Amino acid sequence: MAAPPDLHAYLVLHRGSRWTDVYRLSPADEVVMGRASTNQIILRSGRASRRHARVFWGHGQTPGWWVEDLASRNGVQLNGQKIDSPQTLSEGDRLEIAGFELRFTRDLANGELNSAESPVDSWQDGVTEGDLSQILESSECLDIVSRSSGDLTLKRPKRSPYDRSRAGDPIPPRAGTDRALLQMAFAMGRAESPDEAAERLLETISEQIPAAEIGLYFDVPAERGSGARLPPPRRVHQRPGHRYRRPPETLLEQAFAPNASSILARNVLGDATLATENTQGEIDVESIILVPLINTESTPHRTSGLIHVTTAADDPSLTDEELSLVVTASEIFGEAIRSLQSQANLRQDLLQTQQTVKRLRAQLTGRSAILGRSDAIREIQRQIVQVAGSGAAVLLRGESGVGKELVASAIHHASPRADQPMVCLNCAALSKDLLESELFGHEQGAFTGATMQKKGKFEAASGGTLMLDEIGEMNLDLQAKLLRVLEGHPFERVGGHESVKVDVRVIAATHRDLQAMVQAGEFRQDLFYRLHVIEIVVPPLRQRGRDIVLLAEHFVKTLSKSMGRRELVLSRAAIEKLMSYPWPGNVRELRNVIERAVVMTPHRDDERPTIDADDLLLAPTRIAGNLPSIDHDPVNSNRASISLAELERQHIVGVLKQTGGNKSQASTILGIERSTLDRKLKRYAKGD
Repeated sequence: MAAPPDLHAYLVLHRGSRWTDVYRLSPADEVVMGRASTNQIILRSGRASRRHARVFWGHGQTPGWWVEDLASRNGVQLNGQKIDSPQTLSEGDRLEIAGFELRFTRDLANGELNSAESPVDSWQDGVTEGDLSQILESSECLDIVSRSSGDLTLKRPKRSPYDRSRAGDPIPPRAGTDRALLQMAFAMGRAESPDEAAERLLETISEQIPAAEIGLYFDVPAERGSGARLPPPRRVHQRPGHRYRRPPETLLEQAFAPNASSILARNVLGDATLATENTQGEIDVESIILVPLINTESTPHRTSGLIHVTTAADDPSLTDEELSLVVTASEIFGEAIRSLQSQANLRQDLLQTQQTVKRLRAQLTGRSAILGRSDAIREIQRQIVQVAGSGAAVLLRGESGVGKELVASAIHHASPRADQPMVCLNCAALSKDLLESELFGHEQGAFTGATMQKKGKFEAASGGTLMLDEIGEMNLDLQAKLLRVLEGHPFERVGGHESVKVDVRVIAATHRDLQAMVQAGEFRQDLFYRLHVIEIVVPPLRQRGRDIVLLAEHFVKTLSKSMGRRELVLSRAAIEKLMSYPWPGNVRELRNVIERAVVMTPHRDDERPTIDADDLLLAPTRIAGNLPSIDHDPVNSNRASISLAELERQHIVGVLKQTGGNKSQASTILGIERSTLDRKLKRYAKGD
């Protein structure tokens, strides 16, 4: 029968901060400590006497717990003072015996005990980890071994020869434990869910400890540490005729405390601090193992679950070896859970990435879609479908702003290379040396400013498509190097010696007549033939009829949405104005005109806000598709006497004034590239 609750007390053995034992004291028996194997607590240390000290209940005039030095060689210290006669013990008293420190307490949940670290350093002198296993022969003493799981996986503790079965025979080391753990690890590696891994964990423990009742808790909310009730176990193993019972709050507080360790408790019968009652109100648990599952992903690390193993009163006590088994199994389970969680996170990331790619592709497809119902656009769409599946080079010709890059993008995304990169480079925007570096890359130190190696556009587009816009502006020397790459030869980065070979489909684009440039010696004939495998001529916007309105309405819709405005509509007058304009800047100019109209159209309270003709800013010199009449221009009636170059300069200056110096808008109205406009302005500044 258990002692009354007010007589219960414990000796807590601290060994630095590594692991601790707890001994339950019973008034019915004294506890003798020392080196002799007949003692209840064996201190394996050269500094301990055979019978060093004892702790007992005083039944005389002063009832209570006492400690006595049994004429030991090195003495006993109580709270730092050596004792010469029996002394009474009070809550929190500290005993120092043979280099070990023990705390006396009636409350295992005492926070000071859980966080205390031994000030005694000398216990390690001559004591190995194997010497720290205590053997209790008293049936009224409780042995709780609390260890960090890391120690147990490095060195499995040996079964004590003093552990006995119900028949009284020595229990040999359990055969096949390592094989069972290995099989469990492989099975958990194949598990597709935490519950499947949990099922395998309980199956392994129950096979190795047939007498056990097992409860597994995991995914415990973080707020459990604030006193919230532990949720029901996720998995339970119960033998026929037995019923699993959850651990008491005293043990749960220790299991969920910071730096919690595993616990083995034996001879628990009748101790309400360590076990819960059955339906008859009895505590019939013989021994327990409690292993916290630590979440190493959290900061700080916290207990996210636990494994609770118990044996009944008529079963043998759990052993150190079985504690090691459960701790090792819990570590394997923890790794499996982390792996499954990582896989789940990867699947979630992959799903989000796929959704992002799908959304971007939809947006890109929308941008790559060539809108139009005219015969000219239908022919372009037919050609795209026809040439996309091949790897042949394509030459796109057409005026600036007609959408040559859009056609190139449509070819790429309709080709087998659609999942690979598409890279665009404007050959007119860079000087010869910079263009070579952009195309082929450079090595560190190849020229001033080359502080690191850089891969060129060919390498960036490997496996995909490279669009070379304004190919007609490329230098003749660079054309020769480009030709070799197009013929399948490797190239070297600027300043480098290592050969680089790529697989790239090239789509070239130009608004110039390359055949005329070949005849004039401005473009290599062999490169022209290499690029002119397939030619697609993109029609100007003025030849596409009602496509102008279709494109304008598309731009109004998309730009209104992107700017957060109510969707606008084009008035009949605005449509007539758009249709009568020759669009020298083609689709690019149309988009810019619509964008300005969406921005500048006043916010009206109309049910459907409208873009009117006056909201469309078009270049006045090109209205109605004709150049302004020189004879009827009162301001410039003398233009017939000036050169064409001067007329061009005056027109460019006039457009710049009209756009308030906005070169991008001016180049769009003029139908030329921004770089071309910059070159012309520099020439005008020099007086050429």
